[in-house]
Amino acid sequence: MKQEDTRNATDPLTGEAFIKKRSNQVFANRVNQIRYNNLKAHAKRKAKSKMDKILDNNRKVLMKVLGSNKEKIKSRDFLDGAGLHFGYNTHTTMIEGNKWICIYDYGYSLVDKNTFKIKKIKS
Repeated sequence: MKQEDTRNATDPLTGEAFIKKRSNQVFANRVNQIRYNNLKAHAKRKAKSKMDKILDNNRKVLMKVLGSNKEKIKSRDFLDGAGLHFGYNTHTTMIEGNKWICIYDYGYSLVDKNTFKIKKIKS
């Protein structure tokens, strides 16, 4: 039985055939490897950009509303008017038995039907 030559490979970026210099070599040259990884990272950033803009805006709204206060109570209408998108958050956490919806290091919790308490969440 003839052994297959494992030194031949195809570059994933360009599709060109090349002979491997190392057993774990994937790309024909370093330039192709860098370009391939940059294109992959760009596609990932582009896919996340809409969500990231909304999350960044939500954080800015909560930061601006809170100002220098430790916590503040605001109505849903006020937060809507300030530009908060209620469907977008990074995580939720339980603090003293209350569920807090968080956008990075800021959070809000439902006080009653249309009122929210806002505060900076400590990590």
